[in-house]
Parts: sequence; structure tokens; C-alpha cells
Amino acid sequence: MSSQQVELLTLLSDHPFTKGMREEKVKELASIANIVRFAAGQRIFSEGEVHKRLYLIVYGLVALYFNIPPRGEFRFETIGSGEVLGWSSLIEPFKKTAGAVAVENTMAISIDSEKMLRMMESDIEFGYEVYRRIVRVVADRLRATRLRLADIYGEPRTGAV
Repeated sequence: MSSQQVELLTLLSDHPFTKGMREEKVKELASIANIVRFAAGQRIFSEGEVHKRLYLIVYGLVALYFNIPPRGEFRFETIGSGEVLGWSSLIEPFKKTAGAVAVENTMAISIDSEKMLRMMESDIEFGYEVYRRIVRVVADRLRATRLRLADIYGEPRTGAV
């Protein structure tokens, strides 16, 4: 195993998303992954784009946004080390529900989501574990978006629907 493969496997094993997964599955994920770096200001993907990569952030910050016509981009969250980026690459139709831009230099583990889906289909227990973890990510993003909107628009009035 090369030093680069060892580094990838170590980073993957230590990432919160894969913590507690079976060792053989983490090794299998490492075989379909690579380390990527994004410069500050670099667009990683755009909202609505079909982008078949799942990213596990190792370090750095990434801004998540969606477009609100005619207001433009609305930044609803910034994620960083230990977080997941691109969960929609595991759910049909594989279109990104938000855009992502590196706020600062960022390193991530990039996983081929098509190959990961095949792994999940061939091992139902693993597939269940991945989707259980993805649901947590989606719930956290929804919560963050609601909090951000509450900050912008204020708390609802008493009796408002």
C-alpha cells in the first residue's frame, strides 16, 4: 500500500461519518475515493447540477447556498471539518439541492457516489447504515436552514400559521 493510500485510509477511518463502520467497508470506500483540495473561492458544484461525488470534509470551510430569484444566492450554512458535502449524490435524481463554494482552502475525501451506491445495493446492512447517517446530515441541514431563516425573518407572531 502506498503512503498516499495509507493517508487516505487513515483520514477516512478517522472521519466522523465513517466512525464505527465495519473496517472492510471503510477499506472498500477507500478504494473508490481520493483526496481533493479546493482553493478559497473555488466553486465545488452548483445548485441543480448532477454531480456524482460525495465529499467528507477533512479541513477547511465550505459555504452552502441556494438561489432565490431575483435576490440571487442565499448562503444558509457554512460547513467544515468532519462534515459531509454532497449528500444528494446518493439520492435520485442526483441533482445538488444547493451549491457549494470553498470559503477557505479545503481538503476533502471525494467518494465516487455511483460506486458507493453499488456497494450499498450489494450489502443492504451497509446501505442502511449509510442512509441512516445521511438522514442525520439532511436533518442537520434542514435545522440550520430554518435557524438561518428565523434569524433573517424573525420569529413568527403568536397565532400565525
